Amino acid sequence: MNVFLTKKNTIFPKILIGIVIFLVFIGILNLFQKQFKNFFYFVSEPLQKNFWRAGGNTSNFLVSFLETGNLTKTNKDLNIKNQELLQEISILQHTKTENQALREIISIQQEQEFKLILTNIIGIDSYQDSILIDKGSEDGILENMPVINSQKVLFGKVFKVYKSFSKVMLISNQSNVLDIKIQKDDTISPPIYGAVRGEGNFTAILDIVPLDREIKNNDILITSSLEGTFPRNLLVGKITEVRKDDLKPFQTAKIELFFNLKQINKLFIIGDYKVE
Repeated sequence: MNVFLTKKNTIFPKILIGIVIFLVFIGILNLFQKQFKNFFYFVSEPLQKNFWRAGGNTSNFLVSFLETGNLTKTNKDLNIKNQELLQEISILQHTKTENQALREIISIQQEQEFKLILTNIIGIDSYQDSILIDKGSEDGILENMPVINSQKVLFGKVFKVYKSFSKVMLISNQSNVLDIKIQKDDTISPPIYGAVRGEGNFTAILDIVPLDREIKNNDILITSSLEGTFPRNLLVGKITEVRKDDLKPFQTAKIELFFNLKQINKLFIIGDYKVE
């Protein structure tokens, strides 16, 4: 019993002392509250900055990621729309080209009373000065049919026909000889005739022009129809350099052919030309 009372008497003062110390500590905290907070913020500031930056970077990364995703989707949508517009433009241009070609066919047919067949160039053989077109025997194409463009410039003639395509020999082919007439403003003087000989590489020369006839640069050459293959008055080329030698019976000239394969992809085949 005495031992119990002794322990009780010992614990009570300890509790009392603990309470007093706790109250004193609370008072000190209240007294130095600002200082403790300042010390805590000072110590924890680098850590807080790191967390804040990490959070900010993560936030920025997420925002950038979301924005990138949105931009990617937007760009994809724009690309699709752009492709659709380009396709529509291509279709409209093709339709416009076809309509223009049909108008040109009607115009030429009304002027010359020719039956024209519209064709596309699908290949060029620069070694043989020939072209490949997308019309053949199933379209009524025959050998020796003349081939022109919408300005009535002569390109050549069909020389090999297949079922669905044909080869056209250009007038610049080395084996080609074309009878021509030199167009003059003077209608009183007798016409001047000659022959255009192909030299290959899309070039040709004017030959067998009589020495006593005057020809000059920029004179226009047109078909004469004397050989019976081509209708008359188709455009061939123009003289660029006259070559005259008194020791030869004829004068020659360097010429510039009017056909241009780089600027055209549609031609016309004259399907019903007959020698007059």
